[in-house]
Amino acid sequence: MGERVDKPASREDLLAAWRAAERDTIAARNAASVASLSLAAAEAADEAATSVEEAAHAAEQAAQRAREAAHQARRAAEHAAEAGRMAFASAEGNEARAGVEVEKAETAEAAARDAYHEGIAEE
Repeated sequence: MGERVDKPASREDLLAAWRAAERDTIAARNAASVASLSLAAAEAADEAATSVEEAAHAAEQAAQRAREAAHQARRAAEHAAEAGRMAFASAEGNEARAGVEVEKAETAEAAARDAYHEGIAEE
């Protein structure tokens, strides 16, 4: 059998090969550009995810602090209510004692008045 001998490429074949190589180069550059944009998008997404994670952590800490503050406020309100109850009981006792003192003063006044009248009548 005979060996195949490649004949030199024609001008049209060379031009077609060149144009095909140009298209391949453009496609490769576009693919590199898309890959670069994809990398930038992935970096931005990673940064955004990190920011969201940090925000979630901050929100969790804020919620914990709010719970602690609410607990402290509830304890303070309980103490204030207890102090109010004690003040009320003390005021009730003071009122009762004042009533007794008024009765004593009225009795003393009546006795003094009676003594005065008796003293005048004896004169």
